[in-house]
Amino acid sequence: VSSEGGVAESGVFESLKAEGSSAAPLFPGLPAGSIPASPFPAGLVLGSAAGGAELFLPVPAARDEGCGRAEGAAFHGRAGPHPLPHPLPLPFPHGQHRGPALLHMAGERHGHGDEGADEPAGTPAPALSELRAVLGWLQKGLPFILILLAKVCFQHKLGIAVCIGMASTFAYANSTLREQVALKEKRSVLVVFWILAFLTGNTLYLLYTFSSQQLYNSLIFLKPNLDRLDFFNLMWIVGIADFVLKFLTIALKCLVLALPRMVLAVKSKGKFYLIIEELSQLFRSLVPIQVWYKYIMGDDPSSSYFLGGILIIMYSLCKSFDICGRVGSVRKALKVLCTPQTYGVRATSQQCSEAGDICAICQAEFREPLILLCQHVFCEECLCLWFDRERTCPLCRSLTVDTLRCWKDGTTSAHFQVY
Repeated sequence: VSSEGGVAESGVFESLKAEGSSAAPLFPGLPAGSIPASPFPAGLVLGSAAGGAELFLPVPAARDEGCGRAEGAAFHGRAGPHPLPHPLPLPFPHGQHRGPALLHMAGERHGHGDEGADEPAGTPAPALSELRAVLGWLQKGLPFILILLAKVCFQHKLGIAVCIGMASTFAYANSTLREQVALKEKRSVLVVFWILAFLTGNTLYLLYTFSSQQLYNSLIFLKPNLDRLDFFNLMWIVGIADFVLKFLTIALKCLVLALPRMVLAVKSKGKFYLIIEELSQLFRSLVPIQVWYKYIMGDDPSSSYFLGGILIIMYSLCKSFDICGRVGSVRKALKVLCTPQTYGVRATSQQCSEAGDICAICQAEFREPLILLCQHVFCEECLCLWFDRERTCPLCRSLTVDTLRCWKDGTTSAHFQVY
């Protein structure tokens, strides 16, 4: 299209001229005269101009075909007797300039393509922008968040230090007790009594240090002596009471572990560990109730009793489900305690000799051997300790016990009873 071409009122792009098409045959392999000699218009018809003339743009041929046109040639409207059945109409009325509008449309398309090129493929634009906004907010607000956390930790540095110390004490005592239970008769009585003395000393020192607060009142469902009961004081009371009850649970298990074999057999100690743990979890779930009631209702008489009543009802409903589950676990533990458990039948001397007269668990000679359904022989005490942790045979891994009872290995739950 030449830059000098204008638009006349009688037609569209009068300066556009069609280039003459070549009369060479399109199919040189066919005999002459089988195809009409009239040339095909090599162009794209855009629409009809005024006066019945058609506006079309010819498609230039390849250079090697020899049917190209010279550069700078102009195109003109061409009237033809055979118009295409569906011409493409121009979206502009006659007599108006099309050049600036076409350039504007092309510029908009190019601009939209550049904007979409920056975003990664497959990522929605709104989600990406929101993610960038959140990351930017975190980047800007991270120093202020760290300052706030540092201030809170400094205000409650004593409580945080006490909680870390009690958690470390509990972890040490719990792991040591479990190791001693696994040793069976070879457990060290001195280590057991050391655990008892260590837990007792920590508990007494803690209660004596904070004797003015009377934290021991929460163990007997009474309110400690605190000026006000806010959220941090609530967590302080509940946390101290929970750790003290955990220490008491481990101490009771140490007493069971220290009992000689003639008083309580090793295979029966796991049942007592189980019942002690279930009773401890039930009591630990009951202790925070009165503190939470006082915190929800509040000490200020101007507070909303209507909202406090609704929250107490909701808390009571949620707590009742938790207590019902704890009571069910205690009932199951009592059933296990009262019901003798047998994992197999007594093995004969021939069966023991076929097994090599050596227990695969303790690597010693059989003592009160039992044979399982899978025909493997083990010591009775070894089997009792094994099935306190597992459900399958130690050798062939065939299922032997239907349900696995936790806490029979002397472990105490580390769950923090906060509600």
